Amino acid sequence: MKKFAVMALAAVMLLSVLAGCGANAEGEASVQSVSMICGLGSATLADRFAGMVTARGETTIKKNENSTVESIKVQVDQEVKKGDALFVYDTSQARLDLEKAQLELQQMQNELAAKKQEKEALERDKNSATEDDQLSYSLELRQVNADILEKEYNIALKGKDVEKLQKALKNVTVTSPVDGRVKAINENGGTDQMGNALPFMTIVETGGFRIKGYVNENNAGALSEGTPVVIRSRVNDQTWRGTITLIDWENAQQNNQNRYDGGGDDTTSSSKYPFYVDLDSSDGLLLGQHVYIEPDYGQDEQQDGSTLKLPAYYINDVDSSPWVWAQNAKGKLEKRSLTLGEYDADMDTYVVTDGLSAEDYIAFPDETLKAGMTCVTYDESTFDPGAGDIGGMDGMDGMDGADMGDMGDMSGMDTADGGAADMAPEDGAAALPGADMQVVEG
Repeated sequence: MKKFAVMALAAVMLLSVLAGCGANAEGEASVQSVSMICGLGSATLADRFAGMVTARGETTIKKNENSTVESIKVQVDQEVKKGDALFVYDTSQARLDLEKAQLELQQMQNELAAKKQEKEALERDKNSATEDDQLSYSLELRQVNADILEKEYNIALKGKDVEKLQKALKNVTVTSPVDGRVKAINENGGTDQMGNALPFMTIVETGGFRIKGYVNENNAGALSEGTPVVIRSRVNDQTWRGTITLIDWENAQQNNQNRYDGGGDDTTSSSKYPFYVDLDSSDGLLLGQHVYIEPDYGQDEQQDGSTLKLPAYYINDVDSSPWVWAQNAKGKLEKRSLTLGEYDADMDTYVVTDGLSAEDYIAFPDETLKAGMTCVTYDESTFDPGAGDIGGMDGMDGMDGADMGDMGDMSGMDTADGGAADMAPEDGAAALPGADMQVVEG
């Protein structure tokens, strides 16, 4: 039934697209290709999201702000292994700082010893003092005890400073914590587009790819962690499979842009959430490659072209006298009786043995439909991901991204593509804490 839920959501979303194309205009009804609905053609009703191939993650190396780098051992784009030297700190200043801290610590310890001796002398004098002088000695001892506690506290702090400096001298060489490729070295510091300080060094981890995309709040129900997906190339028929391992609901991004759905421009505002796909195999994929992501409900399974497996939600009165709203030879809407065969509970489909062919067009059941309405057809020719270019904006097609282009401003991607933004492999991109990026203090 999970597969049915995905298909049902896809159909509902498709109807919203068709509504913008005049499906709800008086006297008209939008009808869809049976071939397309049943998955017999190259296009299907799957929710489609744009995505990008990214590295499995990236690690940022932060420099100790109190230290100076003596030498950098790597270059941008250089491959590194875990444990390889990245850069070396200049120890000359650290040694001077350590010597100074050690001298200050020794001086504090000497002052503490002197205070303790002063306390012992006061206690001896108090024991032999007259009753009238006892109060004076008690006040002096109270002050000395306070001084001793203060010096012990300062000695503890200075001791930690010494330990930190000693550790810095032992760890003068910073090594790579992962296998990867050096993406960036910011020797002179700087900030990103958001004003955040840049890390000293960034390493893109190797060892396979994953896919990053965005899901809009309006179609968030189509995806969940653990959902199997199909990854499709944008340039050929090659596909890959994987599983959604993370949807980052904690990092919503606001999206405001003009949206084109075939019925005019409409300014919308919504939130989008990044999600990640672990691949069964990444053979043939390239870092930064743009792809499509679809929930896998079996749309690629081989189906006998002579067998129509129609989703149950298109069929009226399925338990008595089944029929569908179909386009007749004159392009008008009519009620057409069906003869049904086997029911597939997993896919929620019926085999249609008579009354319908792959070349027919049918409408999604709606109480506003009436016999005689003029049919507006929707088929694979209108489901061309490249046919929706508007003003040079690639990918503003009806189903691309399933959220109709609500994918926001994509860093390193076509902004109208419905795809993912802030990709780890793209320079200046911001990775998600705990998802893409690991921060290491050097």
